[in-house]
Amino acid sequence: MVLQIANDKALQLLRNSVTEKGFLASTLPTDNYQRIWARDGVICGLAALASREQDLIQAFKNTLFTLGKHISPYGNVPSNVGIQESQVSYGGLAGRADTGSWWLIGLSLYSKFTGDYSLIEKFKDEVNKVHGLYQAWEYNNKNLIYVPLAGDWADEYILHGYVLYDQVLRYAALKLTGQLLERQEWIDKAEAVKIAIYENYYLNKAWIKSGIHPMAKTKLIERQGEKPFLPASFHPAGYQAYFDALGNALAILFKIHPDPVGCLDWGLNNLGGCVPAFAPIIQKENPDFKLLEENYRFAFRNKPYEFHNGGVWPMVNGFWGLAMYFSKGKTEGEGILELIIGLNRRNDWEFNECFHGRSYEPCGVPYCTWSAAGQLLLEHTISKGFYLLD
Repeated sequence: MVLQIANDKALQLLRNSVTEKGFLASTLPTDNYQRIWARDGVICGLAALASREQDLIQAFKNTLFTLGKHISPYGNVPSNVGIQESQVSYGGLAGRADTGSWWLIGLSLYSKFTGDYSLIEKFKDEVNKVHGLYQAWEYNNKNLIYVPLAGDWADEYILHGYVLYDQVLRYAALKLTGQLLERQEWIDKAEAVKIAIYENYYLNKAWIKSGIHPMAKTKLIERQGEKPFLPASFHPAGYQAYFDALGNALAILFKIHPDPVGCLDWGLNNLGGCVPAFAPIIQKENPDFKLLEENYRFAFRNKPYEFHNGGVWPMVNGFWGLAMYFSKGKTEGEGILELIIGLNRRNDWEFNECFHGRSYEPCGVPYCTWSAAGQLLLEHTISKGFYLLD
């Protein structure tokens, strides 16, 4: 009964967010959430595909089309587009490095699961431009893109440089579009990115001398020991060895994580059921807090245990739950689903953006569509079957 109510409430929120241009990030008119967002829209679209709800799948198609229309001549996919399409943003304090990959992933999976290839045919030139832009962002031609501070979904966090999450998304985008459009050079490039991820992020002594910055990796392993999870980022001054739940979950789902079960078990043993977006918490005495507290546009939200700084996101845990389901089993996946539903149903099904990492009180924007999508994607994958990469 609770599961059916949860599905109905989540589906209704997605339907309430649908415009003729695609999905909104929230039905609440706050900040810039009432726009067509690349990452939010594609994640809602994945939930639509998993649900098999035809009206929502059409909204996904409209989302992809709206974003595709506004790709820059250089291959920049918008971060978001206003409902009237008079406002197009490619980022705020920095440009966004993850939007292109999300759009390519969404375009590929929409085409694959619906059999409708009209969009990918229409946007073939744009697909080429997006891949070309990512190649330019490598800078040193070593198969990893360089991401500015505030350059992806964690836009108020501290990560910059070679951010894990963005590399994983790029791998998936290359692999999926390469398979769909029969471009062997993209498939080969995806394999090169995969090897670079192993060489640079696997904190295992067998890989200690490999990668772009082996000295920094060696020091990190000597200082902290081997780890089953992939660290969040590194840059010329060293590693930002935080745990990134979304980056690691996606690496598992796209089948490039070197130790999926070890990573998931580490999360269960150290962080509990629903995991925070990033761990450990950056406290005020941590030197990183200075960078954290000055990186925002509207209001400072990264207090300890809130937002990116240890906040718990239903969207993130939807992918974490998928990783549990595929790597450990149905029981483990259903356990995460139950916890996500418990969060989403608070305040009479408010579907808040994120929750305090200790009290689990809501601390984000209400009626966020990707909070509903994380729940739906996990539930429908378990009950109906769905996958990101076969």
